[in-house]
Amino acid sequence: LLLIGTAVFGMSGGIRARTAYADGEVAEPVLEGGPQIGAKYAVVMEIGSGAVLYAKNPTDACSPMSLTKLLTALLTLENLSPSDTVSFSNQAINGIGTNVTRVGIVENERISVQDALYAMLVASADEVSYALGEKVGGKIKNFYTMMNDRVAKLGGVNSNFSSATGTGGTKQTSCAYDLGLIACALTQYPLFNKIASASWYEIPATNLKENRVIAQTHQFIRKTKKYEYATAGKSGGQADDKTYSLCTYAEREGMTVVAIVLGCANSDSSYDDSVSIINYAFENYKAHAMKEIENAVNEDYSGLFDYCPMFDDGNGDLVYIDRNSTVVLPRNADPSSLTKTVEYSLPSEYVHGENVIGRVIYSYRGHRVGNAGIIYNNPEYPMSQTEFDAVWPYFLIPPSMLASQGGSGVVIDNSYLIPTITITPSPTPAEGNDPEAGTLSPTATPTPLPLIKKQPEPETGPLAGWSVRAKARLLGAAIFLVTFIPCVIVICIVLPKRHRRRNRVTKRL
Repeated sequence: LLLIGTAVFGMSGGIRARTAYADGEVAEPVLEGGPQIGAKYAVVMEIGSGAVLYAKNPTDACSPMSLTKLLTALLTLENLSPSDTVSFSNQAINGIGTNVTRVGIVENERISVQDALYAMLVASADEVSYALGEKVGGKIKNFYTMMNDRVAKLGGVNSNFSSATGTGGTKQTSCAYDLGLIACALTQYPLFNKIASASWYEIPATNLKENRVIAQTHQFIRKTKKYEYATAGKSGGQADDKTYSLCTYAEREGMTVVAIVLGCANSDSSYDDSVSIINYAFENYKAHAMKEIENAVNEDYSGLFDYCPMFDDGNGDLVYIDRNSTVVLPRNADPSSLTKTVEYSLPSEYVHGENVIGRVIYSYRGHRVGNAGIIYNNPEYPMSQTEFDAVWPYFLIPPSMLASQGGSGVVIDNSYLIPTITITPSPTPAEGNDPEAGTLSPTATPTPLPLIKKQPEPETGPLAGWSVRAKARLLGAAIFLVTFIPCVIVICIVLPKRHRRRNRVTKRL
């Protein structure tokens, strides 16, 4: 029984990984082949699109070592201000194990979050990484939960983090693909880009120590090894199996990529392998601005969101495509062969600043090569959800066809047609035709709406929202109990009863 229960419970991890792959969450390289490298695991991604340009065993589990600090940095940037203060506990100084990297911080010393990020990313300081985990999570175990939740939200498929540092004998695992997703997400923070490109940094004097200078551990950034296209990076150090890992950002001809290599035989080979796969990406792919692609396929998104006056404040559209997005194609590819999908997913309520209400996704021969957020941003004040829903029908498509409470929304396939609505200007709106109420002029002539394919209905019932792993464990528990309870009944009730009956018969005889 114990073996059966253990086996069933153990299936949950495998079920999770297979489900992720089956759902197509893992992007594959657009082009087959690529350079032969010594690294066991590797991936190259283009930052603006998230497209995978090269991969070798990208989803196989391995030790992320000090590249774990990329995820610690992401959670720090998302949850803390650079001016916040980090105080170092006894556990941060003495409980991080052996064979770790330190910058000489002592117990009860205090530094700013910005200085802590420099110490962690430039010098790969482990006591600093642990202290940041405590600061963000409140308790370090809470931070581990945050780490795994964040990777899952990014689309990670094979990570199990249980350390903020990745060193000191930790047994956690991740994969090149998941680390690439983390590395891409970090670039939205200018502070990270500045830190990861610094060759050295001076930590100012603290409450307990004088100022100290730290040096970059990534040799391309420190300039002890030369690679002209490298712009930033994070060294991964040496794993328990004596292999090395490395994260390198590089830019050429307007295309920025990040390369992750793991399982390299030695430190030098990690840099050589990184150069090989980055050069391969630069030589075989080209990045295009989203507007350039839209013009090439004769669908100009600059005018997609200007059909309703309520979404134009006179200074520009309040709804627009993410201006920093790109599409990556093989150098000889024809942009007209791209396939476009538009997905909408409205938030439950709008806040000041940019609100992502959907995405435009481009695919080339079945591979995702670009995506951009559809942004709603009213600089004065955001509309309420009710106000937005009231305007939306006359803007693009009815809210009844969207998920207004944060659901998956609808998908408009490549047959997508932009509704052409012409509003006749009038200095005095006709009665019953108030533009402030979002109504159309009688002369407005909309084209037929596109064919809309609804996504699968959201799961309902008591198990709605449960992860695949949780459902697998529940199934395992049910199977275990169904098998175990009858055995208990037989052993504790049926057999003793039969034994007592036999004894009575024996006594009569």
